[in-house]
Amino acid sequence: MAVMMEIEFPGVTAQQYDTVDRSAGARADQPPEGLLSHTAIITDAGLRVIDVWESTEACDAFFTQRLQPALEEHGYHEPSAAPTFSNVHYHYAVAAGR
Repeated sequence: MAVMMEIEFPGVTAQQYDTVDRSAGARADQPPEGLLSHTAIITDAGLRVIDVWESTEACDAFFTQRLQPALEEHGYHEPSAAPTFSNVHYHYAVAAGR
């Protein structure tokens, strides 16, 4: 079952997000296995990420193998709390460029 993951990183800027995402995220040479959709929002407090993954295991694998090392390398602030996961009842994606 697909899951929605939400996490917030206080104090993270758009430039910091772009740097990490180029090396570990969807813009990397190899998109994350199991990622169905990704949204990054810059708020007054920092960065909020909302993803839809095929499973929590796919999300956890990406976080530990690719994202965590990139976060540490670029000096991200710790997230404000652990990510939250919600089961997705229905999800679809519209083709890019529409």
